[in-house]
Amino acid sequence: MGTIQIVSGELRGRSVQTPGEETTRPLLSRLRKTLADILRPRLPGAAVLDLFGGSGAIAFELLSNGASSAEIIELHPLAAALVHSNAERLGLQARVHVHCGDALRMIARLAENGRRFDIIVVAPPYGQSLQQQALTALAPAGLLNANGIIIVQRDKREPPAEPAPPLQLVRTRRYGRTVFEFFSACALASPE
Repeated sequence: MGTIQIVSGELRGRSVQTPGEETTRPLLSRLRKTLADILRPRLPGAAVLDLFGGSGAIAFELLSNGASSAEIIELHPLAAALVHSNAERLGLQARVHVHCGDALRMIARLAENGRRFDIIVVAPPYGQSLQQQALTALAPAGLLNANGIIIVQRDKREPPAEPAPPLQLVRTRRYGRTVFEFFSACALASPE
């Protein structure tokens, strides 16, 4: 187990415990801050869905910068329990709901329950084609609010995720080996 810091917003400097590296790959601090900076105009009051939660660090960074709520899905029970514990330590338990389960299956369940989100983060383990599978499942699910955005994170050596209608790629950002692809259901929407 390790720790990382929230690097921006009202929770700046607070620690988040992370599970062992065999179950998660926390996004580097500078990249979490960059993502929060890109999304800053969208964050006030935003509902966030983090499909492959890991340590919850991305969702916590977005909550620290103005998002109102986050649903975090994590496959590994110990990691999901740690995300829940982190939310309590940060005083975010009323704003964070943790689901332990398969993210791809959870997409359908959330859709059946009428859930909708302003920001959906897809940052799965690399090398398993989960980015494409998640984007393909999200396209017809109707989880994205009007003017919402989906952020897909991948390693630069992985192929880009192909949008499925009604989703369209609106921007790609590269930071070293990490690539963020931004998708929207509205071609005119912009991630900034």
